[in-house]
Amino acid sequence: MNKDYTYAEIKELINEELVNFNFIIESKHIFNSEFNKYRKFFKGLLKKTTKTKSAWYDPTRTDIGFWNKKYNYHYPNFNTYEDTKGIGKYITLDTCKVNNDPDDKNLQDFDMTQLYKDFPNLKKDQELLLSLKEKVRGGRRPKDLEKDYEAERLRKAAEENKATCGICHDHWELVDMGGEGRKFNLSKNVIADHGFTIKFGNGRNGVCFGARFHCWEKSPKVKIEYVNQILQPTLDEVLKEKPTDKIVEYYKEEIKDYFKAKEEYNNLPNELTYEYRNKKRELGKYFNPTSKFDTESYSENVKKVHAIYERYTTPAIAFSGQQVATSITLKVEEVTLEYLTKFWSDYKTRLENEIATFETAIKNWKLQPTPRERLGK
Repeated sequence: MNKDYTYAEIKELINEELVNFNFIIESKHIFNSEFNKYRKFFKGLLKKTTKTKSAWYDPTRTDIGFWNKKYNYHYPNFNTYEDTKGIGKYITLDTCKVNNDPDDKNLQDFDMTQLYKDFPNLKKDQELLLSLKEKVRGGRRPKDLEKDYEAERLRKAAEENKATCGICHDHWELVDMGGEGRKFNLSKNVIADHGFTIKFGNGRNGVCFGARFHCWEKSPKVKIEYVNQILQPTLDEVLKEKPTDKIVEYYKEEIKDYFKAKEEYNNLPNELTYEYRNKKRELGKYFNPTSKFDTESYSENVKKVHAIYERYTTPAIAFSGQQVATSITLKVEEVTLEYLTKFWSDYKTRLENEIATFETAIKNWKLQPTPRERLGK
């Protein structure tokens, strides 16, 4: 989740990680996963802010977009590790205020100079960690040597008045919410928005379905609605998508076209493929020769190569609700109705099992206290 952190919040997060690090040191045992985590943690915090020229900077364009930034800034960063699975937050310390980044208007209220004063032993701790490299043990810390992360997680949730999301099962803030964004007119003590990324420009992508419902401790409604609104409708669509002989013929033709495109691509003059690769490298994730909104950035050569390259992609199959398609065989003779139906059947079964899991959780649901109520806060 993208979030602006205050200096006090950053200090608290770093301090929590250092407390965990000191626990590892005092236990006189360090394991491979812990060594890797904290090597990355210290390296990210101690790195210098650097900048590189933006490959897609275009001073002739007056419209707002990624092409307005002359430089890309690379800031110090760190991960938090909140449980034994290493699940936590990735935080970039935007130090543009200190480094006078003219392209970034969203200035933070902290600077790294002050941070290093508040944590003067970061370099020493990093050196201590690296000195233990020969003593690192394989695997993860066994239970008898493990810190009680769950108790710590519960304590933090209680202090911050968080409760469990019924979908992602993480702890999130309880908030009051009004306006049109409410779900089923729920407004008091609902789970805050989470799990999203900020869209290019504005708005949010991918808010967790469990946001704006009551927490799992207090209501099973979020799982009921997830089954009704997401899982069951998806299964209903998948049941209509069982492969037919017509679909078999479609994929056989896709495979044949794949090999034609492969031959066409391999026979292209080197200068065309070089131009295509350079443009793709220059624009990175913004590369899109088929865009209707940017018709000037791509030559006809690039568009021609891209059209071939798009066909030169391994054929893949996907059904409703699947975000990533599954590649299929490139042998035409192996593409049969039975072969494709197996993909469909496996996915259908997974959906049915997920619905069954949700329905079991709903059936067994019981009213529970929130973390704050459990600890009597």
